Amino acid sequence: MANEQEPGNSAEGAEKNVKCSFCGNDTFCEQCKAEPAKVASFEHMCYECHQRMGGVVPENVKDKTHICIPPEKLQENFERFMSEMTYRAFSELWEAEKKKLKEMSRQELAQAAFFEGASFMWHFVQRMQQPPAQPPASGSQQPAAGGPQPEKK
Repeated sequence: MANEQEPGNSAEGAEKNVKCSFCGNDTFCEQCKAEPAKVASFEHMCYECHQRMGGVVPENVKDKTHICIPPEKLQENFERFMSEMTYRAFSELWEAEKKKLKEMSRQELAQAAFFEGASFMWHFVQRMQQPPAQPPASGSQQPAAGGPQPEKK
């Protein structure tokens, strides 16, 4: 019966440690909780303001703004992102390999699907562990590190 409910697991129980620089409401910033000395050196945008602005941070404060996303919203957004990425990857694979896929046995198809999924996740985790690319000093555009990659055959 001990440990029926662990304290501190609720997102609602998280203390509000900063004020949103856009609306003035109290919000929670995970990054500033980890490094409280840096609270004053960043702007903070609560999740509601971020949604109201269409997910766009004003250019003049973009580099020094923490977007404070509650853990449950982060999970929802990640699940939505993974669903969209999986759908897009499948659609591209189906268009490119439709005839070949239709000719495979069920076992071959299941094996191919399993290994494609495992490969996708491996490359995804590898990209997520890389530091974000620094913007070029000259202002020229470079493709994002997590952007579409050429298909390997």
